[in-house]
Amino acid sequence: MSTSGITSLLSSLGSSSTESLSELLGQSSSSSSTSTSTAIQDAVNAILNSATGTSGTGIDVTSTVDAILQVDAQPEVNLQSQVTAYNSQTTALQTIESDLTALQTSVQALNDPDGAFSQVSVTSSDNDVVSATAEPGTTAGSHTIVVNSLATTAASYSTSQLTGSTVIPSGSFDLQVGPNGTVETIPVNSTDGTNTLSGLASYINQQDLGVTASVVTDSTGARLSLVSQTSGAAGALTITDDTTGTNGNGLGFTQATNAQGTVLGADASLTVDGIPVSSSSNTVTGAISGVTLTLSGASTSPVTLAVQPDLTQVSTAINNFVTAYNQVVTDINAQYTVSSTSGATAPPLLGDPSLDLLQSQLLSGITTSITGNNGLVNLQSIGIQLQEDGTLTVASSSSSDSMSLNDALANDFSSVQNLFQSAASSTAGAGVSQALNTSLTSLTDSVNGPLNLDMAGIASNVTDLNTQISTFQYQLQQTQTQLTNEYSLINTTLEQLPQTLASINSQLDALDPTKQS
Repeated sequence: MSTSGITSLLSSLGSSSTESLSELLGQSSSSSSTSTSTAIQDAVNAILNSATGTSGTGIDVTSTVDAILQVDAQPEVNLQSQVTAYNSQTTALQTIESDLTALQTSVQALNDPDGAFSQVSVTSSDNDVVSATAEPGTTAGSHTIVVNSLATTAASYSTSQLTGSTVIPSGSFDLQVGPNGTVETIPVNSTDGTNTLSGLASYINQQDLGVTASVVTDSTGARLSLVSQTSGAAGALTITDDTTGTNGNGLGFTQATNAQGTVLGADASLTVDGIPVSSSSNTVTGAISGVTLTLSGASTSPVTLAVQPDLTQVSTAINNFVTAYNQVVTDINAQYTVSSTSGATAPPLLGDPSLDLLQSQLLSGITTSITGNNGLVNLQSIGIQLQEDGTLTVASSSSSDSMSLNDALANDFSSVQNLFQSAASSTAGAGVSQALNTSLTSLTDSVNGPLNLDMAGIASNVTDLNTQISTFQYQLQQTQTQLTNEYSLINTTLEQLPQTLASINSQLDALDPTKQS
C-alpha cells in the first residue's frame, strides 16, 4: 500500500490527512513514541482485520449476490403465486366442465327418441321353441306362435365307393339348386380330373354352384355329399341324367332326410297370431313388425312372446343421470366448503359468480314440472328426491307421497317417458330431460358458456402475468450481472488487504526504535 493509502486509512483514527507517517510517529526512541507507534499499528491491524473478516479470503460473491437477489425477487414470487392460483381455478373449472359434459350425455340418452326409452325386450314362454329380439321403438304387445316345422337345408349323397380316390366310370350328371335354378352338367372323366369322388368334390366347389361338396368316409366306404348353401325350398337339390357309375347306372344319389324321414330342403312352417307363415330360414323377420324370431324346435303347443319396454335399460339410464348430476353438484359444493383448520387455503373458485349461475340453471332443470301426466309431474313423483345438499337420491320403495322409480316404470311407463321427453308447447313446459338438455347446451357452449368464458378470462390474466414475470426476470438478470461485477471488485480488494497489512506492518516496524537491531 502507498503512503497516501496509509494516510487515508489513518484518517479514520482522527489524524490529519496531511500528516505523514514520520511526522505522526516521530523518529525518537522515547517510550511515548514507542507506545504511539504500537497503538497505531494495532489500530490499523484491527481496522483491516475487521474489514476483511476472513483474514484475506475475501467474500463469497455468489452467496452475497443471491442473498440480495432473494429480497429483490420477492415481486416475482408474488406473480408466480398468482399464476398458481389462476391455474388452480382453471383445473377446478375444467373438472366441473367435464362433469357437465358427462351429465349432458346422460340426459341425451334419456331424451333421445332412439335411446333408452325406445329399447324393448322380448320374453318367450319357451325359448327351446322360439326366441326373439326387437328393434328399438317396436310396439309393445303379446303374440302367440306355433312352430309346425323348422326350415331345413337340402342335401344329397351318392352310393359308396371303396375310397375317395377310387376311379369311377366316365359320364356326367345334371345338378339344379332350387326350383328355378340353372341346370348345370357335371362331367365325370379323367380330363377334368373328376373321375374320383375327391376330384368331383373339388371340381364342384370351384364352380360356385350354390352347393358344398365333400367326401364322407365311414365303415361302408366313401360317398360324395352335396349340401345346399341355401336353406328351405329355395335351396332344394335336383340331380338328373346321371350316366356315371357302374354300367352307366349313375352314382345313385339319395336325398337326405331328417329323423322323421322328411326330405331336407323345406321351408319353416309356423303360425303367428293364427296367421300361417312360411320361411326359408329359421330366422324369421317381417312376421311381427320390428321383431326377429329365431326358431329352435317344433311344437304343437303355442308359445307366447311378450314385447315390452326394456325397464332395466331405462332404470339404468335414469340412475346414470342421477349419478352424473350428483357429481356436478358435489364438485360445485366443494368450492363453497372452507376448512376450519388453521392455515387451510380457500377453494380456488370460492366466490366465483359463474357457479351461482350454474347452480341456478341446474336446479331449475331438475325441479321442472309438467301438468297432468297421470300424476307423474316431476322427479319426486317417480321416487327421485332432492336432498339438502342439492344432490338427488332414487327411492328404493314407494311411500305415501311418491312411488319408487321401479314401480313407476312398471305401472305407468309411458307417463315416465313423457315426464322426461315431452316437448314444450304453448300450454305446457318441456319435460325434465328436454329442459335440462337445453340448459346444458348453453352452459357447455365452447365460446359463450359461463365456465368457458371464465377460463378464457383466466387464460388472458395468466398470459399477462407471464409477460410481467418474463420482463421482471430480465431486469433481475441485469441486476445480478451488475451486482456480481461490483462484489467481485470488492472481493478482489479484500483479498489483497492482508498483503497491504503486511506492508504497513513492515513500514511501522522500520519506524519503531525498539525493533531496530
